[in-house]
Amino acid sequence: MNPLVQTLSIGANRSILDAVKCIEAGALQIAFVVAEDMRLLGVVTNGDVRRHLLQGGLTDQPVTTCMNQEFRSVRFGAPREDLLKAFDLGHNALPGLDTEGRLVEVYTRQMAASAEAPVLARARAPVRMSFGGGGSDLTYYFVDNPAAVLSCTVGLYAHATLIPRTDLKIRIFSEDLGTEEHYQNLNELLATEHKSLLATIVSVIKPRNGVDIYIRSDFPVGSGLGGSSAVTTAVIAAFNELRQDRWSIYEVAELAFQAERLCFGIAGGWQDQYASAFGGFNLIEFEQGRNVVHPIRLEDAIRSELEECLVLCNTGISHDSGKLHVQQREEMTSQQSKAALLTESVVLCRQMHHHLIRGELQKFGQQLHEVWMLKKRFSRGVSDNTLDRIYETACEAGALGGKLLGAGGGGFFLFYVQPQHRQALTRSVQSLGCTISNFRFESSGVTSWRTKIQ
Repeated sequence: MNPLVQTLSIGANRSILDAVKCIEAGALQIAFVVAEDMRLLGVVTNGDVRRHLLQGGLTDQPVTTCMNQEFRSVRFGAPREDLLKAFDLGHNALPGLDTEGRLVEVYTRQMAASAEAPVLARARAPVRMSFGGGGSDLTYYFVDNPAAVLSCTVGLYAHATLIPRTDLKIRIFSEDLGTEEHYQNLNELLATEHKSLLATIVSVIKPRNGVDIYIRSDFPVGSGLGGSSAVTTAVIAAFNELRQDRWSIYEVAELAFQAERLCFGIAGGWQDQYASAFGGFNLIEFEQGRNVVHPIRLEDAIRSELEECLVLCNTGISHDSGKLHVQQREEMTSQQSKAALLTESVVLCRQMHHHLIRGELQKFGQQLHEVWMLKKRFSRGVSDNTLDRIYETACEAGALGGKLLGAGGGGFFLFYVQPQHRQALTRSVQSLGCTISNFRFESSGVTSWRTKIQ
């Protein structure tokens, strides 16, 4: 029994004198009269006793003869807001009753704050939509050449939930892949030779205690939207949410690059991790000594018009960006003429940035075409007859330009088309087996929060 309830409660068969002793024993100057099953029958205060005695009553009479049956009570577990309002009306103590009317708690103005409850962390990271400069964000290029990438994030997310455990076990659940991984402890995970991407992320973080990790995504695997980077960023952000000394956004992006590119071994550049971590429209510059994210503030009208004119088209063809990046690097490093294509890509990127911030969107759309024509020259694996046919069909239906997102080889096409031609374009690419995915720009990057474990 609650100690305060035990101190302040008195049986219905006790005397008024016993009630006085009970009242004086507590600082609240009140006693609660209860039946044998702890149902609350009434309350007694010094004022009730005085009125009884002034009316000729005796102290050896049962306490029920002077108790007040018109008392204020609250249900056990009542919201703190309700209790505060009652206390603000002048009450010093409130009996908390269960559904059977039994006294189980006595609330006072000195009630403690709720005990700290165990929490879990959640995070979500948006995918990126790259416009220009792709390929120049590869380290082998920008160690010797200034590089820049223009991109934005859209409202398709990788979602991560991290639940701390009281033991050392690590369990990883991927809804997208339909997989589960179970490790007895971190050492077992670290000793595993062929780790999944999610297990690799955990091996980089090295949590001290066990965790359960749940992952799901709003986009298909191999989409060209930088999905693996969004997943990596979301998981790292979930771990970051539970840290006391939280990593900066730059540090989150760097850890994501480390886990995905260096430790897991997916070949690729740096833009995806920065885009997913920072969010919004950005011009990201890469150099030997620094990577800098420059946020772009667009006028609302420009942003809205661009959103209306872009069509996201899923080819239904999955791709392996890592293999494509390896192939591209081999061709770029072996053929000096191809390496110059990346420099041309950076020039185009900066021109597109200029057109975007000035709202010259028709020129922006036309340069998407230039970017795609240039990108196809990067490597023989970027496009094929099927992808070329999709692109040509979209242009015939009214697209001013477009490009495959990501490394190429499949995934999503992004087309720029005036809204009056959108329906024709949609029908044309659907006839080739493609699907249109609706989207909205996302101005925020990775976000995380914590909530109580239910």
